[in-house]
Amino acid sequence: MAHKLRFHVIIRESEVLTMPTKKIVFSLMILLFGLGACQAAAPAASQPAVEKISVAAASLPTAAVAVTQPAAGLELVPTASLEPTSSAPVAIGPNPQDIPVGYNPLTGLPAADPATLKLPAVLVSITNFPVSARPQAGLSFSPWVYEIYIAEGMTRYLATFYGDYPKIPDSAPLSAPTQAAASGSKASAPQPQAASAEVGPVRSGRLAYVYIRDFFQDSCLVYAGATEQIRARLRGCAMVYGDDSKDINSAMLDVTRLEKIAEQNQRANLQFNYSGSLFTASPQTQGPAASQINVYYSYLNQAQWQYDPAYGAYLKFDDFADGSGKFTPASDRLNGQQLAFSNVVVLFSEHTVLNPYIIDVKMGPGEKGKAIIFRDGQKFDAYWSTVAGAYEQATGLRRPLRFEDANGQPFALKPGHTWVHIVTPASEVLDQGAGLWNLRFYAPAGAK
Repeated sequence: MAHKLRFHVIIRESEVLTMPTKKIVFSLMILLFGLGACQAAAPAASQPAVEKISVAAASLPTAAVAVTQPAAGLELVPTASLEPTSSAPVAIGPNPQDIPVGYNPLTGLPAADPATLKLPAVLVSITNFPVSARPQAGLSFSPWVYEIYIAEGMTRYLATFYGDYPKIPDSAPLSAPTQAAASGSKASAPQPQAASAEVGPVRSGRLAYVYIRDFFQDSCLVYAGATEQIRARLRGCAMVYGDDSKDINSAMLDVTRLEKIAEQNQRANLQFNYSGSLFTASPQTQGPAASQINVYYSYLNQAQWQYDPAYGAYLKFDDFADGSGKFTPASDRLNGQQLAFSNVVVLFSEHTVLNPYIIDVKMGPGEKGKAIIFRDGQKFDAYWSTVAGAYEQATGLRRPLRFEDANGQPFALKPGHTWVHIVTPASEVLDQGAGLWNLRFYAPAGAK
C-alpha cells in the first residue's frame, strides 16, 4: 500500500538562563509578543511551484534541450515514504549494528514486510531498448537500479529486488504526470498498467552484471540468455524467455516466481550482509543547486531528472528515441506512477571493450573511483569504493559498494531508492547554471 509523504516540524526547547523572576516574565512577554507579530505577518501557505528551467542549447545537441514539467494538480503517490518518520534514527548505517531491526540497508527505510529482508537479493536484467519496452514493470520497487552502456548508444538496467517485492496496488493509483511532453511534441499516451505483477521486460545478461552480483552475497542473477563469451562468468540462477517469438518484449518475470527464486536461494544459517551505505534525512554538507539533470548517452538515448521539492525526489523523464528532443514521464506499468528516486548517482569507472558488443567494467574488489551524487536538489562530489573494510577483512565476504567523501568517511545518501548511471571516466557532468546540470556520456573506444 502506498504511503503519503510525511512532513515534520521539529521544535527544539531552549534552556532559560537563571535570572530574577521579574526578568524571566518580562522576557517571556516580549518573546510571545514577537511570535504573535510574526505569525500575523506570515503569508498563507501554498504549494511549492515548479519553475521551468531553460537549457543552454550550446551544451548538448538540439535533441537534448526540451524541458517538460509535471502537470499541475496531480498528486504523486510514492510506493514507500521517502522521508523517515519522526521516530526514525538520525542516521542509519553504514555498519550492521547501525541499522535498526526491520530497516532495509539498501534504502535506510523500514520494510513493510520485515520477513522479506531474510531473503537474498534477486537482480534482474531489464531492457531499455527498443522503446516499445517502455514503460518497464517493477523499476519503482527496486532499491538500486544500475544503468549500463551496452553499445550502439543503448543502455540497459540491472534492477535489484530486496525487501518488499513489486505488486499491483489494490486500488487504481493516482498516476504521475502524463501530459504532452513539450510544445510540438508527441502527447504522452496513458501509461498501460500490468494485468498481473510481473517484472521486465527481461533481456540478456551483460559482463558488468558479474561485479554487481558479487556486491550482494548469495544473490541471484536473472536474465534472458547471454553470449557464449560471457555466459560462464555470469553464473545466473534463472533464465526468463518470452512466450511470443514475434514480441521481443514478451519475456516477463512473474513476481511469484521472483519470490520463489529468492526462497530457493536461501540456505540454512545464511548470514548475508547488505550494509555499507549511510543514510541521513539531510545532507551532511551543502552543495550547488541541482534541480535538473539532462542525461545524454546518444542522440536517440536521452533522459532527464527533475527534482520535485514537494516530493523530495528526482522524477525521471525519457525521450522518444526519435531525435525530436521531447520528453515524457517515465513510469512503472505496475502502478502507473512516475519513477522517483531519492538519489541519482553518476559513477565513473573504466570500460574495456572486448569486442564491439561486449564491454567490461572495472568494478571488482579493491577498486575506487569518482562519483557525483545528486540528492535533495543538490550536487555533491564523492568517491565509490569496493576496497575491503574491517568487515570484509574479517569475514572474506563482499558487501555492496559504498560512497565516501574526500577523507574516506562515509558519504550519506538520502533514505529511499537510488539510481546509478555507470559511465566512462571521459564522461562529463557540466554545470549550466541555475541548478541545471548536463551529463554527457562518451562511449569507450572500440564500442559499436
